[in-house]
Formats: sequence, structure tokens, C-alpha cells
Amino acid sequence: MNRRIKHVWTISIVAMTAIFAMQAYWLYNQYEYSSTVKAEELKQACTKALEEEKDIRIDKQEDGKDDSSYVRMQIVLKIDQSTKKTKEKDRQVKSTIRYTLPDTKKQLKVRNIDMTEGVELTSRYMASQEKRFDRNIFDSLLYAAEGIKTDSFRFVKTNRCMIKPAFSVSGGLSKTLHVRYSTNPLEMEAVEMAVHVPASHILMLMSRQLAASIALLVILGFCMMYQIKTIMIQRRINAIRHEFMKNMIYEMKQPPAKAADDATAIKIGSTLFFYELNELRHGNEKVIITSRQAELLRILADSPNKVVGREVLLKEVWGDDSYSNSMALNVQITYLRRALKSDAALSIEAIIRKGYVLKTMQNQ
Repeated sequence: MNRRIKHVWTISIVAMTAIFAMQAYWLYNQYEYSSTVKAEELKQACTKALEEEKDIRIDKQEDGKDDSSYVRMQIVLKIDQSTKKTKEKDRQVKSTIRYTLPDTKKQLKVRNIDMTEGVELTSRYMASQEKRFDRNIFDSLLYAAEGIKTDSFRFVKTNRCMIKPAFSVSGGLSKTLHVRYSTNPLEMEAVEMAVHVPASHILMLMSRQLAASIALLVILGFCMMYQIKTIMIQRRINAIRHEFMKNMIYEMKQPPAKAADDATAIKIGSTLFFYELNELRHGNEKVIITSRQAELLRILADSPNKVVGREVLLKEVWGDDSYSNSMALNVQITYLRRALKSDAALSIEAIIRKGYVLKTMQNQ
């Protein structure tokens, strides 16, 4: 293959690879951004669904039981002196709340929370006394909001009260949102859930665009291969046509062949060489050679047993010493050796890096 074509082909492959890599990198960044936004939306949806699930359980308790069956709790408040003296009017006062759980009389102290958070912990405890967290209700609320459900679910024990749900995201191309929520914080009970973060509709469209781009790059690669193959075939056809035209022109420049009786014979060894007729005679055997072979033999016969340089032969017969003509010289010498094989007194030997010599036994 021509060096220029190789360079063009290499540059084209590098360019197509770069285009694919840039599109893949762009799609990956879009996926990361879209997944982050979707995860934030899922966090808000999960927080809302958790609150609604708790309210549903509380409403069911109130509808099914009278006031005497409600869980009673004793709450003792102790306001921190440092936060009580604050001059900010809108700042919520942080407190230390001591809970005394009914029946067990177990006391639990939670520091640095405000009254709203304290009431929230109490509300979750009361809702969990009659019925634990209901996954089915949560899944139905989450499905109504985002069209997805939890992938895994379990109750666990914690070592601290979590007022707000804790979220974490894991995974590479397929991301998962992990949720940890204290359903009964006063008894250190929580739930752990995993929610798959779906890809957005826009991201799916971009994935299809990337697949279409890959298909177009493959088609472009095949087209380039076919084009280069066509160019190489055309180059070979042109080379054959050029060689054929050179041979035709050379044959047309030769003088008209003389009659056999008028032709002059050159004796080489035991062989008669009729240059005008492109003919070799050895005894009763007659061999016809081409005009180019006859020209080569004539030059070699003019200097028997002497080295004739390759450059001399190429310039005399072909007109230049190009690589293709050098290869053609090797082929023509091979044909000449076959034509002279019947005469044991003749041989054409190659002298490495110098040329050829026509050896005749009689002259030696």
C-alpha cells in the first residue's frame, strides 16, 4: 500500500476513534449530571413518602381506637442555658429532651434538638407502637410519585436517633439510592431501603444517538476501506497498462525484421543469435525471444565474460533504473537463461551489487 494512503487511513481511524471517544465522554458526563439530578428528586420523593406513610398509620390508629388506648408518654424538657440567651428572634431554641417510655419506664435523653423535632420523634414512636413501618404503603406512594418501587427493604437497629432520613448513592453506570430512616427512633429501630435511580428519557435518546453515531462511523470505515481497495486495484491496472504501452512502443520502434537468409548471425558459444529476428539457434533447436530479451542479450554478447552493470542494462533497455524496471530486469534475465539452457557453453551469472556477465566456454 502506498505510504500516503497509509497515512490517510491512519489519520481517518484516529479521527473516527476520537469522535467516538468524545461522544462517549459527553454522554457519560450527561449521565452523571442526569443521575445526580434524578437522585435529588428521588430523595425529596422518598422524604415526602416517608412522612405520608407515617401519617397514614397514625390516621388508621385514630380511626380504630378510642382515646383511652393511646400511648402516653412523659416528656421532660431542659433548656440549655447557652442557647436560651440567644438574641436571634427567628432562631429555634435547642433543648435536651428526656423521654420516659411507657410500660418499660425506660428513659432516653436526646440532646440539641428543638421542640418540633422532639414532637416528630414522639409522633414516630406512637405510630410504631401499633403498627410497624409498612413497605407496601411506602412503595405505592413512591410509585405514584416517581413510577418506581424499592429494590430491597429491611429493619435494622441503630445506635442513634435519626431525625431526618439519610441518603447515599452508589454504583457506576447503574446507580442506586440507599435510604436509612428511623421509623421508631426512641427504640433505635430503622429501615434500610434501596431504590434504583432510573435514567432520564433524554438520556435514553442520547444513548440512541450514540448508537446511531457508531453505526455511521462503521459504515464510513467500510466505505473508506472499499475506496482504498478500489484505488489500489486502479493503481495495479495503471501499472499493467503502463508496462504494456512501454513494451508496445519499444516493439514499434524496432526496425522491420529481415528475412532469415539476409539476417546476420552473432555466434555466442555454440548458439547462433539472430538479433534482427529475435531468434536463437542451437543445432536443430530454434527459440524465439522478445525484443527486450534480444536487446539484453546483445548488450551482454558485446562484452562476453565481462560484468555489465545493472544501471547500464536498465538505461539502455528501459530508459531508467526505477525499482519496477529493476524487478523486470530480473524476470527477463530468468527468461534468457531458460532460452540458453540447451547450450552448455553459455551461462548468465549475476554479480551481487554489480550486474550480470555472459560466460562463454569457448572464449575461456
